[in-house]
Amino acid sequence: MMTWRAVHRGVHVVTAIVGAALSRGVLAQAPAFINFETPQVHPIDITPNGLVLVAVNTADNHVEVFDIVGGLPVHRGSVFTGLEPVSVRARTDSHAWVVNQISDSVSVVNLQSMSLERTVLVGDEPADIVFAGAPQRAFVSLAQPRQIATFDPEVAAPTITTININGNQPRAMTTSPDGSLVYVAIFESGNRSVIVPRATVSQGTGPYGGQNPPPNSGTSFVPAINPDNSQPPRVAHVVRKNAQGQWRDGNNRNWTSLIPFDVIDNDVLVIQASTGTVSAVTGLMTTVTGIGTAPNGQVLAVGMESRNEIAFEAQLNGTFLRCQASLVPSGGSGSATSFDLNQHLNYALPSTDIVTRLQSIGDPRGVAWHPSGSRAFIAGMGSNSVVAVSPAGQRLAVIQVGEGPSGLVLAPGGEKLFVLNRFDGSISTIDTATNGELARVAFHDPTPTAIKQGRPFLYDTHLTSGLGHVSCASCHVDARSDRLAWNLGDPSGAMIAFNATCVEDGLCVNWHPMKGPMVTQTLQGIIGQEPLHWRGEKAGIEDFNVAYTHLQGRESEITAAEMAQLKAYIATLAFGPQPNRNIDNSLRSSLPIFGGIVTGSGGTGNPQAGENMFNTLATLPNAPGGNTRCVDCHPGQVGTGNEIGIPLGPVQQNRKVPHLREVYRKTGADLQSTSARRGFGFNADSEFATLQDLLQVGFAWGTGATAITRRRDMEAFLLSFGTDTHAGVGQQAVASNGGGAGDNIARINQLVSIASSGTAGLVVKASGSTQPRGWMLESGGFRSDRQAEPLVSASALLALSGPQNPLVYTLVPAGAARRIGIDRDQDTHLDRDEVDAGSDPADPTSVPNSCPADLSSDGLVDGADLTMLLAGWGKGGQTDLSGDGTTDGTDLAVLLASWGGCR
Repeated sequence: MMTWRAVHRGVHVVTAIVGAALSRGVLAQAPAFINFETPQVHPIDITPNGLVLVAVNTADNHVEVFDIVGGLPVHRGSVFTGLEPVSVRARTDSHAWVVNQISDSVSVVNLQSMSLERTVLVGDEPADIVFAGAPQRAFVSLAQPRQIATFDPEVAAPTITTININGNQPRAMTTSPDGSLVYVAIFESGNRSVIVPRATVSQGTGPYGGQNPPPNSGTSFVPAINPDNSQPPRVAHVVRKNAQGQWRDGNNRNWTSLIPFDVIDNDVLVIQASTGTVSAVTGLMTTVTGIGTAPNGQVLAVGMESRNEIAFEAQLNGTFLRCQASLVPSGGSGSATSFDLNQHLNYALPSTDIVTRLQSIGDPRGVAWHPSGSRAFIAGMGSNSVVAVSPAGQRLAVIQVGEGPSGLVLAPGGEKLFVLNRFDGSISTIDTATNGELARVAFHDPTPTAIKQGRPFLYDTHLTSGLGHVSCASCHVDARSDRLAWNLGDPSGAMIAFNATCVEDGLCVNWHPMKGPMVTQTLQGIIGQEPLHWRGEKAGIEDFNVAYTHLQGRESEITAAEMAQLKAYIATLAFGPQPNRNIDNSLRSSLPIFGGIVTGSGGTGNPQAGENMFNTLATLPNAPGGNTRCVDCHPGQVGTGNEIGIPLGPVQQNRKVPHLREVYRKTGADLQSTSARRGFGFNADSEFATLQDLLQVGFAWGTGATAITRRRDMEAFLLSFGTDTHAGVGQQAVASNGGGAGDNIARINQLVSIASSGTAGLVVKASGSTQPRGWMLESGGFRSDRQAEPLVSASALLALSGPQNPLVYTLVPAGAARRIGIDRDQDTHLDRDEVDAGSDPADPTSVPNSCPADLSSDGLVDGADLTMLLAGWGKGGQTDLSGDGTTDGTDLAVLLASWGGCR
């Protein structure tokens, strides 16, 4: 019989799910722009001859092409590649290779014809590409599966082989000057910090004799414990391995005898291009964000070094992290030299004067070496600046650029430095002789205003911190997580009265300010899922305002209006597609799992069987109110009803029932291993290193082989738990033979079928040597980018493809197909109609008019328009009045025939 309590809980869960769905737009009209906040890796490059600059336009799914013959970038045009391009390399003077992270592909762009020649499907979450070896091969870092994909770049349909990488999130890459080595930066390398389990901390043989929570200053607490509070809960503890191989906490106490496990700390991996053998460079920094090779073969890695072994917010305020660089010897052998990128700062205080603060670099990303080897340039994405440093780490210059600089490239002679400013969609040109910005040119950026207004309050280190080098994004890296646990409690703080919805009325307790270490959570998908944080003590994002002053050292909190802008921005953050599902979003019948001590490491599980158990099997016999299924606490698409769980057993605190959309990213910790990839695993304080550790505590799975199989299947399902994005979004297929031999018709038909169901959109792009065109699937047919053209059938569209006119089919988020496919600037005028009329489809202020030859828009066709046409000679764009792709004599004739006043 269903009790009143169960009915009450069910109503609360349904209300939470519906509210969340409305806030995320699930039940409302799907938005035209989905903010995956995909991190750029190597977003800008220059051709070997120094004449063409290429830059990814992540927000608009294009690569932008600029001529730099005169020294400054002049926009030539853009080519659609795939969803969320993050890296580009100009392999030759005529071809650029673009990495599309959401589309899991690499696009080969012909820079002479401004066309897309090839699309290579490489694997999940590609991040960067380099070319090395003899004969030369392409190397692509695959962030999520921890692999490097390699193939022959000269083969039209290459065979992909992979090299396994022992590290989380391999992203940025560089090569040795002779091309024999590939260096891979491990983004989530960690800092060899781990969690000491709660039970171990409480043992009398520990360095504090079992005192829990442990003190942080000798035998005392700083700040002192508030005597008005109740006894603090027993908690886990963070320790870190030092250079002597000892596990020490922030109070310099030695825990080595109590820690039988260990973690790796691979920061840069070195691959022999000819053999694929891999070696590691260790001990550099926590998060390796950028990497570049000097002319002498040394490698400069940059990133952030976290100090999470130090307990309590007051001790970390303004100084919890360093922006760091490490110079690695050629080949990766020998000792690396590390140095602070902000040596001008005094870390004894959480803040400084504004002049000093503006000299700081925050969130370092791209690296570019001057060809002389005398200096390196580093992009500060958080500080909106570029710094120049000597090989010894001496600061040489600070150059202010646009917002969010993420990538750098130098002209071959080193006289110009080009900077891609991610957040304002522009490229800065810097004179390296004077270290001054010469110009800044913008390109089309469809990012909504709400995102642009709110982003600075997450990323901008000068705006949001006291020393100018940290921000919220220092831990919530790229709006995600640093994958570390931090003890941000406050011994001197006050108790927080419980005011949320408890899973069992009356059994939740007040929140203690000494909460112990907790793993950084992602910001994706949190708005609409309140209350927030692991314990649920934050009613909304507004309750985190105090972090600006108490953790980041800012003099004051941001205003209510600014907080509203931050909240609006965070509300746009979406999870990407779930990589462990089929592209039709269905569960697989078998999936590799991490495993654990009970089931054995590795192996497979059945996600379909796991889902059935999740929804039907009563696995918690001792749950309050009786046996409980997983779905009872983790309902709906998000996997939580947002209720607060009661303290149970050794866990003496309330904890919000966590969502399940990011479980697959958390594997790697293992308390039974001496070579685990992570120091932190599952639940608030990482008390469970693996999912199997979690699934064996308090759960009833049966006995013997049945229990083991059930645990493995449940893990496989949790690793496949869906996100708020269809699993197939981004997937591509190419037709270049009219549907004949070589065209993957089955995959094309599958994409059409998925989009026809309404769960995603489908766009088709033709950007070969003929006219660039676009289509979107609509009402069973394909609507083109010319308004007057009727819908075309799938078969008729397919027949248009050919070797010189490949069609690229791309599955896109529902609601985004019109913008991505046929109306790039969302001005209601379709793209090809704009080209035909002489207006710019990438500029919402440029629209077709009855006088396309009036290039200057002054109502007259005169000398000003003739000058503009001649300046565009041989190019496409606005001056291509005939729409044939090139400004030539035909267009001159059109202009002369229209001479005079517009009618």
